[in-house]
Amino acid sequence: MQTDKYVLYEVLQCGDVEKLINADEPLLYYVTIEETFDVIKRAHIATGHGGRDRMIKELQRKYANITTKALELFKSQCEECQKKRKRPMTKGVVMRPILGKELASRGQVDLIDMQSVPYSNFKWIMVYQDHLTKFCILRPLQTKRAAEVAFQLVDIFLLMGAPAAL
Repeated sequence: MQTDKYVLYEVLQCGDVEKLINADEPLLYYVTIEETFDVIKRAHIATGHGGRDRMIKELQRKYANITTKALELFKSQCEECQKKRKRPMTKGVVMRPILGKELASRGQVDLIDMQSVPYSNFKWIMVYQDHLTKFCILRPLQTKRAAEVAFQLVDIFLLMGAPAAL
């Protein structure tokens, strides 16, 4: 046997104002569209410019038809909350670019580990970049031993010239 639960609604008269209420326990008010902003604003200030969840908890005790979307919209427009909102912190190391004045004055070498997906016997990629032009030269390496890296660097230096700072 299935029992349907019916919600009883009543109109509560307070002076000249009529309010729609849910007659079940606990007593909940239904807010008109015109009152919605003021009700949300009072709850937002009462929670100390609290977040969406704190405002929902505050409003659900007294009101039945305030939506989460309305709360999020209000909170996104609150000037006080915009001032308090934390700015995203920069993660990792903040690096200043190294600027060169002429071609081959500064160069940078990086080794990329490709051991998980080797190509033939090549397990590393050497990247040489000129700081002024950002021109890159890539070389495959079988190992990252100093002799092999130095051999490839000499080949690059013969092509572009040796940098003053590496």
